Amino acid sequence: MSEDKVYSELQKHLDKMPIGYPATQSGVELRVLKFIFTPEQAKIATKLNWEYEPLETIYNRFDKSEISVEELKEKLDDMAKKGCIHYKIVEGERHYANAFIAIGMYEYQLKRLTKEFQEDFEQYISEAFALEFLRTGVNQLRIIPIEQSLTAKSYVSTYDDLRKIIEKEDGPFCVSECICRKAAEMKGQPCSVTSESETCMALGPLGQLYIDNRWGRQVSKKEALEILRKNEEAGLVHQPSNAQRPEFICSCCGCCCLLLSRLKQFPNPAELIHTNYQAQIDPELCTGCETCVERCQMNALTIVENVSTVNLIRCIGCGNCVPTCPSEAIRLRKKEEEIIPPKTVEELYKKIKSIKNQMI
Repeated sequence: MSEDKVYSELQKHLDKMPIGYPATQSGVELRVLKFIFTPEQAKIATKLNWEYEPLETIYNRFDKSEISVEELKEKLDDMAKKGCIHYKIVEGERHYANAFIAIGMYEYQLKRLTKEFQEDFEQYISEAFALEFLRTGVNQLRIIPIEQSLTAKSYVSTYDDLRKIIEKEDGPFCVSECICRKAAEMKGQPCSVTSESETCMALGPLGQLYIDNRWGRQVSKKEALEILRKNEEAGLVHQPSNAQRPEFICSCCGCCCLLLSRLKQFPNPAELIHTNYQAQIDPELCTGCETCVERCQMNALTIVENVSTVNLIRCIGCGNCVPTCPSEAIRLRKKEEEIIPPKTVEELYKKIKSIKNQMI
């Protein structure tokens, strides 16, 4: 089998996942795979599922005369260390699975990032992956409002309260550099919102994967909350996995984040991502100071006749505009129809897969 054929087969295999990996006319998706996988690793990855499986189950798909179970385990562990695939610990043993391109393989290349790979990946997003990410109507990520934007009188569901999410999680917690911000700096375009680099967080089994492979540093629950608080102060937007028990929490800006920066280009970002809140202005209190306009990552706020006005189809309900308003004229209003996220990440992806199958 030719080298291009190997990667083409892997592309087709990955495209069957809940969040697929569609082909393009340019072939850029194969260049991305060639950076992440060797030809041998690409062949092995076609034997893995998107759901975690034990070594023995995966080994049964191989020709036993070509590889031993011990050799397969060594190769899978090397692939996980390289960020080709991922694993989680189940009853003391590693269970392996293919990772999505994002959030997944792309983020796992944090320590291997090159300018050429980043250019290929961004081209792939523009040509195919952005549409794949949005087409099921069930997002991989969602928006959680910052803590300072919610008052004591607010009714906040547990899954929309980031502090409660962290406090309920046993850990481990791992904080890592934001790969989007790192890529922007590589292009000579430093973040305009924050100078902090360690703003992304992996929790639970994914946190352990990050710790094992030294993609970040382990922090305590108290440190995790403090990092998230500082991210809020800087004006970053919290985007956890779209589940009641997330495995990843991105703290994003509208200039570097590959998701938010592209959402920003649409006229209706609020309709394309899951959020349960929107900003509301009290025109009697607003002084038109424009602080909220400068703070907003989605260009959802404008000054009309010296009063701040919210464009509701652009407002993603992050709450960044609320605590910095000097006249306390802004509050978050909960939407009438609340979107309840799946309980676990596994349930999220099964739901996405089910919707995708219905669309075929």
